[in-house]
Amino acid sequence: MEKRILFISEQHNFLVMAMIKNLEAANFEVVTSQPDIVEIQLKNKLPDIFIVYLEGDLNSFNGTLKYLKKLLAEEGKDRVLYLIGTQIEVSAAYEVIPRTMVSASFMRPVNMTDVLTKLNTLMLDDFESDGRKKILVVDDDGVMLRSMQNWLSKRYDVYIANSGMNAITFLGKKHVDLILLDYEMPVASGLQVFEMLKAEPATASIPVIFLTAKDDRETVMKVLAAKPEKYLLKTMDPEELVESVNNFFKGK
Repeated sequence: MEKRILFISEQHNFLVMAMIKNLEAANFEVVTSQPDIVEIQLKNKLPDIFIVYLEGDLNSFNGTLKYLKKLLAEEGKDRVLYLIGTQIEVSAAYEVIPRTMVSASFMRPVNMTDVLTKLNTLMLDDFESDGRKKILVVDDDGVMLRSMQNWLSKRYDVYIANSGMNAITFLGKKHVDLILLDYEMPVASGLQVFEMLKAEPATASIPVIFLTAKDDRETVMKVLAAKPEKYLLKTMDPEELVESVNNFFKGK
């Protein structure tokens, strides 16, 4: 599936534009449209990923949702639909289009990390197609995740997970060449995730580089004691961090 999205919204306000910018930073081509059937039909080469941002007059979305329902039901087409809105807005949409035809819904204000994680999973079918090295970045900080994806994606296929459990689930489906793992995360810490990865034959051989925001001796010694491939400071300049990753692969 191509990394192209049809983003449907009634308004192009600040939040919508910020979402589109985040999607484009993650290397998705975003085609925008009003909730208007004719405008959608006139789009050249319609994307197979639909995101509908529900806001404003919900009645204006009914015709569009019915049309998308028809597109989703076409045989031989692999299309997905995501909804974004309040609980009331999403529930109203389900009265027009069956819940079973919606791949995911996100409550507003939306967490873009959750959206990108879903999209990353969706892209798994094309995972091995381009021959580039695959990197999974695991961090509970959404800003850090998007920054790392932006810095590294010019040279690598970069996938993100905002928790250790999401990372484990992701790696249960596909293999990567390197994991950049935040050492300090809630629920399951980086060290706990690292130990789980090394305990499983399917992931034990994947190299792990820890990311840490602290450079004091005690933290560094704890990080090194786990015996990762190396560690990188989050405070490094982006160019220096990317170069460290490049040098890691040069040594392989």
